[in-house]
Amino acid sequence: MKLKTLFFRLLLSIVSLVVFNEFVVYYVVLLKCQWPSKPVAVNGLEPVSVMLLADTHLLGPVRGHWFDKLRREWQMHRAFQSAITLFQPEAIFILGDVFDEGNWVNQKEFDIYVDRFRKLFHTPRGVALHSIVGNHDIGFHYATRPNLVQRFGEKFNNTGVSLISMRGVHFVAINSIAMEGDGCYLCEKAERELKSIETIFKCGKGIGQCKDVAKLEEYSRPIVLQHFPMYRESDKECQEHDSPEVDLYRERWEVLSKESTDLIGDLLNPRLAFSGHSHHYCHMVQNRLKIEEYTLPSFSWRNKNNPSFMLARISLKEYTVSRCRMPEENTIVTIYLVGGILILLGSVFKLGGFLGQLGSFLCRGRKDYKKLTK
Repeated sequence: MKLKTLFFRLLLSIVSLVVFNEFVVYYVVLLKCQWPSKPVAVNGLEPVSVMLLADTHLLGPVRGHWFDKLRREWQMHRAFQSAITLFQPEAIFILGDVFDEGNWVNQKEFDIYVDRFRKLFHTPRGVALHSIVGNHDIGFHYATRPNLVQRFGEKFNNTGVSLISMRGVHFVAINSIAMEGDGCYLCEKAERELKSIETIFKCGKGIGQCKDVAKLEEYSRPIVLQHFPMYRESDKECQEHDSPEVDLYRERWEVLSKESTDLIGDLLNPRLAFSGHSHHYCHMVQNRLKIEEYTLPSFSWRNKNNPSFMLARISLKEYTVSRCRMPEENTIVTIYLVGGILILLGSVFKLGGFLGQLGSFLCRGRKDYKKLTK
């Protein structure tokens, strides 16, 4: 074997290993996931198919090392784009903490942040992407400022409480930072918006004075989307969770307060809830509001060795949900190590054979030379 051929095969093996780990592996793992069963259409309206994820935490200029940033963002980009290609959801919801340092950066850095986010999480035409605000986007309640809220709202059109409706299925996106209940400008605005949406749903059921109230295409109980989970003492209450340590949660820090949770329940009467913030997965069959709630883990490998996202099909009366696991960080590292060792051993073996052939050739050359000089 020629030395040139040997090096070509070595290069081809390395490129193949990288392509598999950085492109192909996402499809291989995600092909194991499927959409949940499809609920029956109601009043001629087909169920809505949505994808949900949380806590992407795009690294910023303060805490983000360039290689860590490059690696984590590439992983999220490939996982997200692979999922879009395979599952083709109608809408996507990111449940807060889009950025890691959104509350620290200046306006110029924030604009760069937003551009990076849009490139990494680009969606095809017709697929709506909704980003809900989290504490790393505008700061916790005690630290947020009007300009932080305003600039996030200008880019993502969501800093309070908003109603998103699709074929009679209604999602209510809530700013968890505005659910402090202390009468601040942000909280007062959020409560007014909640009560306004309550009026829309009451009118959808034919209750109250509805002359100037927006009309629903079809009435159905809403799905709550927010960054903080509803109040619970800890993940011990979860029927399924993957948190390595189960600690008590503090109201207004790790979960909403009891009062805010009850307020959402009283005003909206939701049938399902999705949240993030904890960076760990939790499935509650009955939370404080006696409804099913899914807390999604972080989508970033920086926060989670085994990140995942959710697929949901929701009709006016029913819903089905499935959890999709992404490649584990340990698996990628193991494939690189094993593949690298095999390539190295194979190259050494081939190179040894090449050197042996070269030695034999040189020995024959010496013998021929000696015969000619006798």
